[in-house]
Amino acid sequence: MKNKEGLLFIMLAGVVSIWGLNVVMVKYLTTFPPLFVSSLRMALAAACFIPIIWAYRKRLRMAKMEWLLLAGIGATSIALHQITMAIGVQYTTAGNGSLILGLNPLATGLLAMLFLGEPMSWRKALGIGVGFSGVLVVVLSQHGSLKVSGWGDAVMFFSMLMYVTGGLLIRKLVMRGVPVLLITALAQVFGMVFLWSVALLDKPVTYYMSMEISPFQWLVILVSAVFSSALGTVGWNYGIRQLGASRTAVFLNGMPLASLVFAAIFLGEKLQLIHVLALCMIVAGVYLGSKKLPQPVAKSAVDATTKA
Repeated sequence: MKNKEGLLFIMLAGVVSIWGLNVVMVKYLTTFPPLFVSSLRMALAAACFIPIIWAYRKRLRMAKMEWLLLAGIGATSIALHQITMAIGVQYTTAGNGSLILGLNPLATGLLAMLFLGEPMSWRKALGIGVGFSGVLVVVLSQHGSLKVSGWGDAVMFFSMLMYVTGGLLIRKLVMRGVPVLLITALAQVFGMVFLWSVALLDKPVTYYMSMEISPFQWLVILVSAVFSSALGTVGWNYGIRQLGASRTAVFLNGMPLASLVFAAIFLGEKLQLIHVLALCMIVAGVYLGSKKLPQPVAKSAVDATTKA
């Protein structure tokens, strides 16, 4: 059981690392409109899920509430998250944006406690606090100070809440017996439809068709869509199913640091010694927040053992 949980932790760390790399890939694609890049990535990711939808075709007869929850996941954690992030980063600093998105584990733990009844132990709370402190160290070391820019910060906070909301809805669907792979696939399709609807409202289809995309740019978009949006989402949702929303979200503390490491490798940005301290804090936070405490022995079991 411990080995299985250890492999699950390694998988989630890999997913977070891929998402950190995805920030670098998206930054490389900033010559295109953010809404167009997000819509194109989600369309390619949705195409990857067609075999899964076909394999689960007999499970598509779901209750109306389950379809509404699926649409809610696509609208929140995919469409609204992507749209508001693209808008928010235009009006705030990258440091503020990273810090606000780093609030995800804390928000997930609190909302999961309020709406899903997941327990908030002292160890999980400590893990969230230590891990978030590591995120704070990363952001402050990169930008020196936190500048408040009002509107942009508010939009980024809303973007973070949308992703958290989607994760909680996924948990509710899993509790209703819907397979996590089917949830991921259908939510991705819903998100793609919502994103393209907004993109086409923003610009006509002829505008997007006239864009010139080089073969290497297509490769970056494809890698981002398949490995980050498709496979990464599958792994993440599987983690939510196995560990719960709040325990899984602790791993997101590693994403800002992963972005800095890959930015140093591929974009030549400086990686400082203080980032090693941040790494230690984030790893400690992940360990504390994701470690499951041993269940206390029931009084009846103790009495039975004593009497025996």
